[in-house]
Amino acid sequence: MDAIKRLKNEDAILSVDFLAGFTIFILSLIMVISLVPGVLAGIQSNNIDYDAVAYRTSVILVEDPGAPSNPSWNLMGEYDMQHKDEIQRLGLAVSKDTPNILSRAKVDKFFNRTPDFTFSAEDFREKVIFGDLTYLYNISLRLDTESESYYAEGGDSVPTFQYGYMRRLVKVKEPSVADINFASYAYTGSVENVSVLSRNFSVKIPYEDLINRSVNPAYRIDPQSEHLTIVLSNMYSHLNTTTDNVTMNFDGIGLYKQLDDGSTILIPGLYPYDNDTYSLKVDGTSVPADSPKLVDNSSVIRMELYPPLPFSNEITSSLNVKFSFSYAYADNPAVHKYLSGTHQYDYTTNVTQPKLVDGVMEVTIW
Repeated sequence: MDAIKRLKNEDAILSVDFLAGFTIFILSLIMVISLVPGVLAGIQSNNIDYDAVAYRTSVILVEDPGAPSNPSWNLMGEYDMQHKDEIQRLGLAVSKDTPNILSRAKVDKFFNRTPDFTFSAEDFREKVIFGDLTYLYNISLRLDTESESYYAEGGDSVPTFQYGYMRRLVKVKEPSVADINFASYAYTGSVENVSVLSRNFSVKIPYEDLINRSVNPAYRIDPQSEHLTIVLSNMYSHLNTTTDNVTMNFDGIGLYKQLDDGSTILIPGLYPYDNDTYSLKVDGTSVPADSPKLVDNSSVIRMELYPPLPFSNEITSSLNVKFSFSYAYADNPAVHKYLSGTHQYDYTTNVTQPKLVDGVMEVTIW
């Protein structure tokens, strides 16, 4: 009876005790495991893979067009400096389809070659390098066509050890140029028995032809994101300068939108030369669009159109740039010649097409 009583009141029931003990053991083990990382935190390695950071930075620079991309971040001007925080990434690629091919406009803006819009060291850390640490950096670009390298603002001298390095072979897309040497183009008209005359010479920029998706972005003339340049030279080449005493004035330019029916309308408000649409120079000196200036055969008129060009989002339209000239003739009975006609800004020999320049991008992070 004593044995039965002892078994009933004092001895453990094996299955219940085992389950309770095992549960306590598992809970204790979980608590210990959760505490281990905190215990070891002070003795963990402080090594940073700087090569990985340099690689990631180089990928953003040469393979990413940046963000925002439509419209592109590089289209911000001096009046957009207060909105610089809206730029998320400073990628330099022409597009996501052209890795390692960089946009000249983005390169110039990134390396602070446009004084009206600049980036600081903090901008580069936030929009290119990223990371929780304050990394030091040295980012440079060397082009085969230039003797001096470009360096990102705020960079430091490269240390002798413990740094990450990445070297990328790149190409920089140089923009197109319509170099109109009138000695090579017979853009002239003729008139008799007048002493004074005013006429226009035009350059037509057909958006539908230029924004052609079948053309590789590396060679595409893109009026929405790239500069377009027009240069006029040798303007006396086809005038009767030997038999006709003529003086010639450049009276300015006008920008006209061509409508679907072929007619054109003037885009108003673009006469000051300090604007975001274009720059106009005669013999290297900036001039307003409506300021007459005497020119001769040695004169050079240069106009740069800044992206995005007016109405370039309407790809079925065209932009006509009209250069106005006035002439004074001394020999009235003679047949007088003047500049006339329309030059097409397109993918023909009329325009020096975009070209790719070899370069090396070096990224050092520590």
